[in-house]
Amino acid sequence: MDQLIQKTIITITSIVITTVVGEFFNVEPIGLFYTAITCVIITHVDFEKLIENAKNRGVGTLIGGVIGIIFSYIPFPLILKVIIGEFIIIFFCEKKLKIPSAIASVVFLIIVYRITSEAPYLYGFKRVLDTFIGIIITVVITYIFKKLNILK
Repeated sequence: MDQLIQKTIITITSIVITTVVGEFFNVEPIGLFYTAITCVIITHVDFEKLIENAKNRGVGTLIGGVIGIIFSYIPFPLILKVIIGEFIIIFFCEKKLKIPSAIASVVFLIIVYRITSEAPYLYGFKRVLDTFIGIIITVVITYIFKKLNILK
């Protein structure tokens, strides 16, 4: 089977399961959205590449979440929080961890800009949780499909 079709089936299946599970547990739409985004971003037909994508997404979200939460409680002007936070994130992710910094930056900015009225620590925790749920569902679905040779 063509890799594009395989990727499409894995992505849609992951999103459908995410949606069904989320609706069963009354997850708010924003949580479903972030979980589904994770499914879309990390899906790959090559299992090793999927695991690498999942690791980068998970670590990036965790770093952005932690730094965003910390910086949201520091009494600095917003512009300083953004400059210092982005410097730390880009340097740490790209130089030290050798992973893309984009996801960490996005999560950090969402928290620091307070695009929601929710407490930063709670919002950050929820986004990290949503991401890891999306990672787990996508990895399990891909593993099952590959193990059972469903996508030949």
